[in-house]
Amino acid sequence: MGLHDSFRKAVGRYHLWMNNAFSAYGSYVARKPHVPFIFGMLLLGGFCFGLFNYHKEIDLEKLWVEHGSRVVEEKEFFNSRFGGIPRQETAAIVSKGNPDAQLKLTHAMDALTYAVGPLFDNISLSYTPPGRTKPVILTQGDLCVRPLVPPTLRPGNSPLLQNNWLSWGFQKLSTCAVNATFAGSGVTPFTLPVGWGISKFPCTKLLPHDCFREGGDFDYPEALRQLESPMPPLPTGNFTLIDITATFVSQSNVCTVALTSEVQNMVTLTGLPSEQVAPLITQIVEGVLKQTATFFSWGYRWRRSYKGMSDKEIINYINSAMTLGKEWNQPPTNPQVQACILQQLPCCLTWFGLHSPILAAFGSIDYNDGGNVTKIGGLRWGQNNYHEAQPLWKDYIEDKLGVNLTQKERKNLHKAWEAVMVNHLLPLRNRGKTLFSSTYKDLQLEFLTWRSTQDIISDSAKTPIWQIILSVILTSLYAFLAFVNFKRPVHSHTWVTLTGLAVVTLAILSGFGFSAMIGIKFSPLAGGVVPFLALGLGIDDVFVLVNIMRNYLEDPRLQAMGAGSVVPEREMRLTLALAGPSVILTTFSVLAAFFISSLNPMPISQWFCWQMGITASLHTLGLLLIFMPIMAIDARRVKARINDPNLWLIHGVRSKVTPSAAAEAKENEVTEEPAVPFDVNDPSFGENTGSTAVSRWVAAKYAPLFKDNIFKVTVVLLSAVFLAIMIFLGFHKVEHGLKLSDVTLSGSYQNTFAKLTEERFPNYDVAVVTREIDYPNRQNQMLEIFSELQKKTRWVPKQPTILESSWLGGLYLYSNRSANVSYPLPPALFNQLAAGWSTSSLGIFSLQDVYCEHSGTNLPVSCFNVGSDPSVRIKASKSAMFAQNLGASTEPNLDMIRETRKVVDRLNEKFGEKVAFMYGYPFLFYEQYLHSYHDLYLVVGLALVGVFVAVTIFQFSLTVSILICLVLLITNLEVYGFLYIIGAKLNALSLVNLGIVIGMSAEFTYLARSFLIVEGSRNHRVGKALEWTFEPLLHGFGTQFVATFPLLFVKYHAFRLYYFAMFTIMGLIAFFNGFVLLPALLTWVGPDTLHHIKQASSQTQSQVANGSVTKGEPLNGSAPDGDQK
Repeated sequence: MGLHDSFRKAVGRYHLWMNNAFSAYGSYVARKPHVPFIFGMLLLGGFCFGLFNYHKEIDLEKLWVEHGSRVVEEKEFFNSRFGGIPRQETAAIVSKGNPDAQLKLTHAMDALTYAVGPLFDNISLSYTPPGRTKPVILTQGDLCVRPLVPPTLRPGNSPLLQNNWLSWGFQKLSTCAVNATFAGSGVTPFTLPVGWGISKFPCTKLLPHDCFREGGDFDYPEALRQLESPMPPLPTGNFTLIDITATFVSQSNVCTVALTSEVQNMVTLTGLPSEQVAPLITQIVEGVLKQTATFFSWGYRWRRSYKGMSDKEIINYINSAMTLGKEWNQPPTNPQVQACILQQLPCCLTWFGLHSPILAAFGSIDYNDGGNVTKIGGLRWGQNNYHEAQPLWKDYIEDKLGVNLTQKERKNLHKAWEAVMVNHLLPLRNRGKTLFSSTYKDLQLEFLTWRSTQDIISDSAKTPIWQIILSVILTSLYAFLAFVNFKRPVHSHTWVTLTGLAVVTLAILSGFGFSAMIGIKFSPLAGGVVPFLALGLGIDDVFVLVNIMRNYLEDPRLQAMGAGSVVPEREMRLTLALAGPSVILTTFSVLAAFFISSLNPMPISQWFCWQMGITASLHTLGLLLIFMPIMAIDARRVKARINDPNLWLIHGVRSKVTPSAAAEAKENEVTEEPAVPFDVNDPSFGENTGSTAVSRWVAAKYAPLFKDNIFKVTVVLLSAVFLAIMIFLGFHKVEHGLKLSDVTLSGSYQNTFAKLTEERFPNYDVAVVTREIDYPNRQNQMLEIFSELQKKTRWVPKQPTILESSWLGGLYLYSNRSANVSYPLPPALFNQLAAGWSTSSLGIFSLQDVYCEHSGTNLPVSCFNVGSDPSVRIKASKSAMFAQNLGASTEPNLDMIRETRKVVDRLNEKFGEKVAFMYGYPFLFYEQYLHSYHDLYLVVGLALVGVFVAVTIFQFSLTVSILICLVLLITNLEVYGFLYIIGAKLNALSLVNLGIVIGMSAEFTYLARSFLIVEGSRNHRVGKALEWTFEPLLHGFGTQFVATFPLLFVKYHAFRLYYFAMFTIMGLIAFFNGFVLLPALLTWVGPDTLHHIKQASSQTQSQVANGSVTKGEPLNGSAPDGDQK
C-alpha cells in the first residue's frame, strides 16, 4: 500500500503541476494577450519565408521507390552504369466493342502499322540546341535504343580514310556476284550504289509484324532494304541481292579474288611494310566474307506475308513458330535463323535474326490444353528509348547536336519528342479525321509514352486552388453556424472561431515554409491533400477551446464571482486547465502518428507525413501563442458586454442589456445556495453544465442510455460483430498494390491505356545485372545463373533464352564465327575476342548492355574496341530477361521477384561473391509490397505505443490509456476492413493513413479526461463527460468532413479514395467508437476519479461546511479573480 500511495501522490503532484502550468498560462494571456500574440505572429510568419526554397518533385522513381530496401543500392549501381531504366513507349490495338474479342489480325496489323509507322518514317522534331540558333531535325531513330553503326559499315568510297572496309568491300563483292550471275541474260539487275553503307540501324522494338515480311515496312533504313532488293527471276526461283551474293560467294571464288586484288591495290598505297600488308589484306577480305554471312541472316525477305492469311492461318503460323523456337535446343553459336531462311520455316525473329519474345506483342490470349494459342484479342507495339543518362546515347546525341547537354536538357529533349508522339497518336485514339474514323473504326488504339506518367504526377501536383477556397468557405460557414447566437449576440463567438481558422491557415503556410526551409520536397500530396487535411485537423481544437470557454463565460456562478472586471482570468485559467492537457495530448498523438508513419520508406508518403507533422506542430504553437490570446480578447469582449463583431450590423456594437443589470441577473441566479469557489485546484467546476441545445440534449436524452445495461451490451455485441467482419475483409480481401489505372485521370488516354493493357499484356522486360567481377574467369558462374533462371518457366519463356539475347551470347557467337572458339571462352583469349566483338556487327548490338572503365582513372569509357587497351575492362553488364505472366496485379510480380532473387542470391552465396542481381520495373516499384504487412504492423504498433505514452503522461491513468489504445486498435482494424468496401488497396498511401488513423482518432481522449476529473458513479461521470465533450467533438468531425469534402471534386480518383473516403470512414468509425463504445466500456471498467481530485473535493466540501471558505474566496487563499487588476 505504501508504494501505491506514493504513486498516487506522485501522480497527484504531477497533475497539479500540469494544471497549474496551464492555468498560469491562461492567467498570463488573459492579462497580457499581446505579448504571446506578437511573438507567435513573428515566429509563424517568419517560417513562411521558407516557401522561397520550395521544390516540387514529380519524378516517379524519386517518389515511389522506397528508401532503405535492397533495390535502392541496386538502383544506384544500375543507374551509375547504365543511366537508368529505358523510357518505354507503347501502343495497343483491340476491338472497339469488346477488347477481349478475337481480332481480325490482318486488319489490326495494318492499323498498327498506320498508327506507329509514321513515328519512324514521317515525323520529326525540330530542336534548337542550347546556345544555337539553327535547329536540328531529330527523328525517332535519334532517341530509341538501337545499335550504333560501327565505322566499318558506314557509307563512303574511301576506306583508307573512312575505315569502312566492310561496307566498301561488300559493295564490290555483291556487285561482282550479281553481275556475274546475270551476265549474258540481257537484263540489268540492281546493284548497290558506289559508296554504299549503313547510316543507321532500326530501333530495337517489339511488334507482331516480326513474324512476317511486313516487319520491314517501316523503320527499315534504305541501305538495309537494298540488301533485300529483288533480282530478276532465275530458273531456280526468285531471289534478293543478298541471296545472290551469299550463294555466289559460297560457290565461286571469282568475286573473292577480284575483291582481294582491289584491296591489295588500295593497301599498298598506305606504304605499310610488306610483312604487314598480306595479313591486313587477309583480315579485310575475311571480314567482308563473314559480314556477307551476317547480312544473309538479317531482314524480312524470307518471311511470309500476312496479307491474304485468315485469322486461323496467322494463329497457326505463330503457333508453329513458337513450337520451333521451343524445340531449338542449339547453343547460341548456332542460331536458328539459318534454318528458318534455308528451310523457309515459320519463325518469329528480330530483324537481325535472334528469337523475338513475340507473345509479349499479343494480348488477351487464349490457349488450349496443349499450350497453343487459340485466340488473340490485342496487338502491341513496344519500344525502349534511351534513358537521358545512358552514356552511349549521351555521346551520340551530343555529337549529333554539336553541343554538350545537361541531363535535364537531355530529359527535356526526350519529353519534347514524346510530346510529338502524343500529338500524333492522340487524334488516332480519339478518332479524329483519320483512318480510325473510317477504315479502322471497328478498332481502338491506346498508347502510353514514358512522359505520360510524369504528366500525371505533374498535373496532380498542381494545387487545386478552387477546391481549397471551397474548403475554407465551407469550414468558415460551419464555424459560423456552430457558434453564432442571434438571441444573445454577446455570447456569439463567430469572429473568434473564424480568427482561429485564419490561425490554422497561417500554420499551414508556415508548415509548408518550414518544410521547404529544411529541404523537404513537395510531392503531389503536398498541394493536393495537406491543406485539406491540416485544415480539418486544426480547426477541431479551435472548436473545443471556444466551446469550453463559452460554457465558462455563460456559467452564472463563475460570472457572479468575476463581476466588475473585464479581465477573463478565471475563465481562461479554467478553460486551459480543462482543455489544455487534452489539446496537447491530441497534438502529441497526431504528431506520434505522423512521425511514426513516416517510418514508411516510400518518399511520397514520408514527405507527406513530415509535412503534416510539422504543420500540426506549428498549429499547436499557433494555438498557444496566437489563438489563446485572441480567445482572451474575445472573453474580454463578452465580459464587457460587446456583441460579436460579425453581428454588429444586426445588433450594434454593445448589448442592449446594461452591465449592471447583467451582473444583478447573475447574482440573482446564485442566491439560493452558497457560491462554490472556482479555481484551478477546485474540482467543483465539474458541475459546470453545457450551455447549448446539443449539450442539453446529450444530458437529457443520450447520456442516460448508458445507464441501461441492455443498451450497453447491445453496443458491445454489435461492435464485436462489426469488428469481426472488418478483420475478415481486411486480412482476406484487401489487395496489395496501386495500379496505373488507380491513379490516372478517368477518361484520359493514360487511364484507358492502363485499363486496357494491365492484365491483357502481362509481360515486362527485366535484367540480370552483373557487378564488377572478373569476367574472363567468371563465365561459368554467369552461365549457371542464366541456366537456373531459365528453368523458371512460369516467368521465363523458352525463347528467346537469356543467353541468346545477352551480350555474352553475342560474344560467343562472334567468337565461334571469327575464331572457331567454343564457349565458355578461354580466359586468356577473352579480352582479345571481346575487342573484335565490340567493333563487329554482332558486338554493336550489345554495346548498350556493357559498361567499361579505365583501370587507371576509374572513369567510364566507351566499350567500343574493349580489350584492345589492357587498361579498359568490362566492369558491369546487363542481360535481358523477358518476364511473362505478370500483368499489373501485385502477387504475380511479387512471386517473380521472390523466385528469381532466390535463384540469384543462392548462386551468389555459392560463388562466394555478389556476381549478379535482378533489376527492372517490377523490382523497382513492387519491392515495397514484399513487406507491406511488416510495415503496417510496425507503423500501427509504434503509433499505438506513442499514443499510450502520451495518454499516460497527460491523463494520469493506466486503465484509461489501455482502454483508449484498445478502442484505437479496434478503429484501425475496422478502417482497414473498410478498404475493401470502398475499393481501396494496401499500399504506401493507405498504409500511412492507417498509422495516421491512430493519432487522428485520439480526439476522444477529451471524453476520457473529463471522465477522470468528475466525481460520482461511473454512469454519472460518463454522462457528464458526454455532456461536455460530445458537441465540440461532433463539430470536430463535422469540420474535418467539410474541410476534406472538396477533395470529392479533385480530378484524381486516388485523392478522393485515399483521403476523402478513407478519412471520412475513419471519422465515422472513430466517432462511434469514441462516443458509443468507449462510454459503454467506461461505465463497466472505467477507473475511479483521480485521487487528488477527490482529495481536493473533500477539502472543499469540509471548508464550505465549516464556513472557513466564504463566497468568492479561492481555495488556495489568493485574491479572487474579480479583484485582480
